[in-house]
Amino acid sequence: MFERFGSRWALLVLLTLSDRGVLRFSELMRAVPGGISERMLAVTVRDLEQAGLVVRTVYPEVPPRVEYGLTLKGESLVPHIKSLLKWAEENA
Repeated sequence: MFERFGSRWALLVLLTLSDRGVLRFSELMRAVPGGISERMLAVTVRDLEQAGLVVRTVYPEVPPRVEYGLTLKGESLVPHIKSLLKWAEENA
């Protein structure tokens, strides 16, 4: 499981969703720091969804609306990520 959320982009997506809440794909792409590409974001959210950290909600509208948010499992992981980042800053 570590390989799923251990990448730079996965951590940034998780932290962005934690800070911003539920976002549409294009909103998430703009909000992730560092300029993630559309393809990399698609791969990243798919991996995080398979890991049970992100939920993808599709609304039956025209055009279709898709939103991404953290699951309870994803929300429970965020404080640990933030602690690890704080430790890394203090020990850099």
